[in-house]
Amino acid sequence: MKRIAATVSVCLCIAPSAAFAFDWSINTTQSESVEVNSNLLLRPYQAGSLGSYSTLTANAEARTPTSKFDFDGDGTYKKYWGPGIHGSTSEFLNYGFTARYQQNEKTNFDREFVQASWRQQSTALAILNDLGVSTRTSGFLDRLTTSGGIDRAPTHLDFVSLFATSTRTSYEPSSGGLPFTDTLARGSWRHSFSPIVAVNLSSEAELLDYDNVFNSRVQIYREQVGVDATLSPLLSFRGNVGPAFLVTENGVPTSPFGGAGATGAVSSSVLDWIGDAVLTYKMMKDTTLTFLASQSVGPSVVGSIFKRDTLSANLIYTINSHSSLSLSASGNRQISTTTTDYASASATYSYNFTREWLGQFTYRYQHRFASTGLNTIDPLTGIQTVSGTGPADSHSLLFVFTHSYVLVPPGSY
Repeated sequence: MKRIAATVSVCLCIAPSAAFAFDWSINTTQSESVEVNSNLLLRPYQAGSLGSYSTLTANAEARTPTSKFDFDGDGTYKKYWGPGIHGSTSEFLNYGFTARYQQNEKTNFDREFVQASWRQQSTALAILNDLGVSTRTSGFLDRLTTSGGIDRAPTHLDFVSLFATSTRTSYEPSSGGLPFTDTLARGSWRHSFSPIVAVNLSSEAELLDYDNVFNSRVQIYREQVGVDATLSPLLSFRGNVGPAFLVTENGVPTSPFGGAGATGAVSSSVLDWIGDAVLTYKMMKDTTLTFLASQSVGPSVVGSIFKRDTLSANLIYTINSHSSLSLSASGNRQISTTTTDYASASATYSYNFTREWLGQFTYRYQHRFASTGLNTIDPLTGIQTVSGTGPADSHSLLFVFTHSYVLVPPGSY
């Protein structure tokens, strides 16, 4: 935690000087969590664990009438005890910074922005968060990202957006994983036919360059068309669908995207479809029900290519001005070198003690079905992407207390 505190302190010291002569503010949030889990790593046998999580975030914002600059810093420390974590990493550190500058034009829909971020986290934690896989990997994963975009509303019925981003992923030590660069460009257009219906078109190209012996390269092209519809004051729908085309150059011979049985680098192509849909129903004044479905194809945090299917339902009930209850259930499938299905259900009760203090209690059940396929190591990156091939389940109780406060309110300087 000393490393996190020192880092955030530096952020707070730098932000005011950068925002001098601007209207600036500083907000911070501290969160402490405790989790009791019957099988955190979804092993074939039940083995309990206790987890403690500490998170500190800070945001400094400088504003002018036509622009704003945000600097964000955050750090999280996780520690586990008990037989459920035996043989795996028990301590995790995750921290990072983001700087964003935004220039607003004549209307709220016209703007340009640039953003840069850097994040370092335990490699084992990154894999656990993204893939739900426990590994004995040591060291840290570093991600340096630069992004930029332009939004324009050429007419009151049209909205055009251009976005580009590039992320360089590396490891400390260098033997901890396969470095790669992920670059993406997206263009989208939205046209409103009426206050009720709008159509969306988007085109996206993603390029992944891997620093392996073959200098493998994966290109992903995504084209989607969608619709936003307000069916009634209580019911709304949003959906997008389209093809995804993957092209692999100099692929690893044993990879599902590079062919099998070859002795050298090979190339291949795969055509699939992607999409997402959200249906929102305001059942009552204080109750909202949401259904979500999606299918995506893309890289994981360590560069392995995954196809992911998800179905979920969420119910949010606002009890009063201080408390709320949310229920959720979901099922998802991850397809790479193996196919693994998951199902989960959770209930969360939130209570605002004061304007600054928030408490949450969550119960969650998770089940992993038996995987099909035996290769738990991704051949392209050489990293474990599947934690087990047999079924497993877990029950967890999570207690979270969050304190948010304003160090410097807007308009102080």
